[in-house]
Amino acid sequence: MPIAYRRSRCETVADMLRERWDVISKCQACGLIMRTDLALVIRVSGAGVSLWNRKARCRRFVEFQGRAPGMDWHEALRAE
Repeated sequence: MPIAYRRSRCETVADMLRERWDVISKCQACGLIMRTDLALVIRVSGAGVSLWNRKARCRRFVEFQGRAPGMDWHEALRAE
């Protein structure tokens, strides 16, 4: 099942935290991979923030990737 199908149940960071998603950020320029602290994202940006189709700054850009329970690997958080 593509990760995009899971978006309807886990739109926000609060949803991902509740459903026990493992989210990482991966820089496409330098290759740095870091675990995303969803509780910290909620404290800083609010429970309603979404990481879908979102990027952050690094040297070039960071892509957020998620792994829902039952998934074997992380996939880019991209969906319509």
